[in-house]
Amino acid sequence: MADEDIVLEEAMDNLKEAGQRIRATQSLMHSQGMTEGENHRDLLIRLSTALAMTEAAYLEARRHLRDPNKGRGH
Repeated sequence: MADEDIVLEEAMDNLKEAGQRIRATQSLMHSQGMTEGENHRDLLIRLSTALAMTEAAYLEARRHLRDPNKGRGH
């Protein structure tokens, strides 16, 4: 396995964990009723954005792992 593959797999593991933690935070806030009102709106929006970006990064890493020629100038 190439060094780049190892890095991509590690990135995918970290991104998967990050996504799980973000979802857990969203779930906790929801269970505590922190999704109503304006007090936490900015945080909830940022969590949603962070989750979307994390998922996009995971998919990009997976795409590069499955097709090693992508992103390498070939």
